[in-house]
Amino acid sequence: MPIIALPVATTAGKPAEDLLPVAKQVRQTVIDALTKEPKNKVVTEAKPVQAKSAALLKFVGNTQAEAAEKMEKYFLANRWSDGLPMVPPTPEAVEAMLKGTDLPRDHVVGIVDPKHGIATVEKIAINAVMAGARPAYMPVIIAAVEALADKTFDLYGVQVTTGLNAPLVIVSGPIIDALNINYSFSTIGPGWRANSTIGRATRFALINLGQAWPGINDMKDLGNPAKFGIVMAENDRQTPPGWQTMREREGFSKEASTVSVYAAQSFRQIHDSQKYLAASKKPEPIVDPMIARLMSTSLNATAEQWGEEIVIAFSPTMAENLKRFGYDPEKIQKELYEKGRIPRDIFGPRPLGTFAVTSGIPKWIDDLPDDGLVPVVPKPEDIKIMVAGGKGGGVSYLIDRWGFGNSRYVTKEIKLPKNWDSLLKDLKGWETPITVK
Repeated sequence: MPIIALPVATTAGKPAEDLLPVAKQVRQTVIDALTKEPKNKVVTEAKPVQAKSAALLKFVGNTQAEAAEKMEKYFLANRWSDGLPMVPPTPEAVEAMLKGTDLPRDHVVGIVDPKHGIATVEKIAINAVMAGARPAYMPVIIAAVEALADKTFDLYGVQVTTGLNAPLVIVSGPIIDALNINYSFSTIGPGWRANSTIGRATRFALINLGQAWPGINDMKDLGNPAKFGIVMAENDRQTPPGWQTMREREGFSKEASTVSVYAAQSFRQIHDSQKYLAASKKPEPIVDPMIARLMSTSLNATAEQWGEEIVIAFSPTMAENLKRFGYDPEKIQKELYEKGRIPRDIFGPRPLGTFAVTSGIPKWIDDLPDDGLVPVVPKPEDIKIMVAGGKGGGVSYLIDRWGFGNSRYVTKEIKLPKNWDSLLKDLKGWETPITVK
């Protein structure tokens, strides 16, 4: 693409009268660049992305433990570790992991930022082995890496920002039961092999394929414990009748299984401290307990960050109470959209300038008076609602998002291999021996 050097620096916040002379000076140059062949035209043929096969490293010791210890130290020295003990990715273990997909080992799933690492199926399998995953988890891990590498997610920004975000992986659909993924009490907590290792495998992919490392290009001031890898699952069994699942509202069938990724920044508790949802009362402002949490994200709704979604994970108890009083996800979205607004005077500078260009902020927001109210999200559907967790006292989460970029909530369908039934047999004995109803 032609590059045109402007005669003076143009930055956000300059008045139109200062920018107009600049525009007039370069107008014809821009027209020529768009309509005329360049003098030194260079045509580069597009070539398919290809990755080198993984190198084979050898670590020798008097015992297997000693050799594994040498491997751990070497991986740490090369920034290939999350700091926890790893499963050695031996050729045999990687071959076994590759049985979890029908895709060829050199198939490119995506490009992982910030260093543009090529995520082949083989390299995803290597990271899955290191994380302690089982071959049956591979379809979920591959779909998660595909979603993270989707340009809509803005992985580059998510990886290198100083903000405290971490990708949240949300699994939805029948595969949850098949893989023994925890969807109930403490769904984002420890205790389930699937949740823990799927989340960790995605983090390994971000470290080893994206080559993100603290203080080198991952510039988060404090970080986030979710950066070790975090997975939560939608609770289909206790979603109220008549409420669509998250995957259905994202355009997939109820029979499909999906993975969503979301640049989560913090988990803000919503609970029934005022007994607004008590069965003995039916107050009009039933969603008001959520408004304060939504408004506390006002800093994340300013011009630099406007345009991204908010996720709300309702516990089954709170979802049941909302259903009892006539609420469904669409009604909740609409009411929160209307009530969850911030004054224009704290939204951003006037004029918004490049903030509006990069975030797609409509002109009517820029033109609002100082006391005019700006919605936290562009449309009600940008408030993503799901049911997750156990049927306890009604505690839920409003999960706010990272901004200062254009990261969007991305969902991919999980594709099952032909040998799915045999992969599930391999999981026998790996289930967490706790049944939560």
